[in-house]
Amino acid sequence: MIRHLIRLSCLAALVGLASPVALAQQKHSHAHEHGKANLEITLDKNRILSRFTSPLQALVGFERPPKNQAETDAIATLNQRLLNPATLFSMNTEAECKPTILENKIVRDAANKHADLHYQLEFTCAKPAALKQMTIHLFKDTKHLKEVRVEIVGPSGQKSSTASAKSSTVAFN
Repeated sequence: MIRHLIRLSCLAALVGLASPVALAQQKHSHAHEHGKANLEITLDKNRILSRFTSPLQALVGFERPPKNQAETDAIATLNQRLLNPATLFSMNTEAECKPTILENKIVRDAANKHADLHYQLEFTCAKPAALKQMTIHLFKDTKHLKEVRVEIVGPSGQKSSTASAKSSTVAFN
C-alpha cells in the first residue's frame, strides 16, 4: 500500500497537486488489532507529520465507555498525557523539533463496543538536517501496547519498521 501511495504522491507532485504532507493526511485502512498501533510519519523539509492510530484498549485496557471510577480515571490520565505530545513522541534533541497537536479524538463504532484513538501531530524542526530518529515513549506507561507498526515516507524514500518496549526508537535513514 505504501508503494502505491508513493507513486500517487510522485504523480501528484508532477502536476503540483500534493506534497508528502498532503499524502500523509489521506485516510489509511488498518485493521483494529488489540495491543498494536500504527504510526505514519511523513518527512517534509523542516516538518514531520505523524498520524498515530490505536485501539483504545492498547492504551487504557478497554475500549467501551468507562464503567467505573478507575476506568474514568484511566481515560482522564490518557487525555492529560495526550495534551503533552513531547512526552509521548520525541525527535533527537539536536534537530530542535517542537510538536503541535493537529487531531486528538476517540472514534467509536456504531455499537459503542470498539474505539480507536486518532492522534495527529506536526513537528517543526529548527535544524532539520540534524533529524535522525523518533522515540515512542508510550510503552513506558502503557502495559497493553505491545507494538507500533511504523511507516515512514520522506525525501529518501519509504521505510517500514516495528517499535516495541524493547526497541522504541525509529531511525529515519
